[in-house]
Amino acid sequence: MRGSRFGAGVAALLLLSPLTACRTEPPPPSYLRVDGPAPRLAEVPDSRALLVVFWATWCPPCRTETPQLVSLAEAPPDALRVVVFSHDTDTRAVETFLEGPPSAALHLRLDEGHQVARAFGVDTLPQSILVVDGRLVARFPGPREWDSRAMRRLLEKLIREHPPRASTPSR
Repeated sequence: MRGSRFGAGVAALLLLSPLTACRTEPPPPSYLRVDGPAPRLAEVPDSRALLVVFWATWCPPCRTETPQLVSLAEAPPDALRVVVFSHDTDTRAVETFLEGPPSAALHLRLDEGHQVARAFGVDTLPQSILVVDGRLVARFPGPREWDSRAMRRLLEKLIREHPPRASTPSR
């Protein structure tokens, strides 16, 4: 009797181990799907998809995600550009934190009076919003591993789910 319970336990472990062994990557990062027109942004890169990031040098989680964010911005998935709106009051704080001027790929802007953050409904930092073809698609609250394979695949998937709008013929 005892041997059969032991054998059943081993069999259960053998059956479960392939399921757990197949999981080689963490699950994709959490996000919230959103829908609606995005607020208009002046002087941002012309791109189908924008990852609009709200960030500050004095925010510990923002500081943690910065290296990954820079990596994503410098080598983004197709059709994606990163735009960072900083809650810092002057660019010197940003340059001090980054040990030099921000990467041009970040398209960093100071969000004077937090006007852009308010327009996007941002109330905590860091927070990022994916905009595709002028439409809100996803909100990512909190810090992220922006340059991870899972995050890149998720961003690509979210962009693909929103195919470019067909242009209407002019008359």
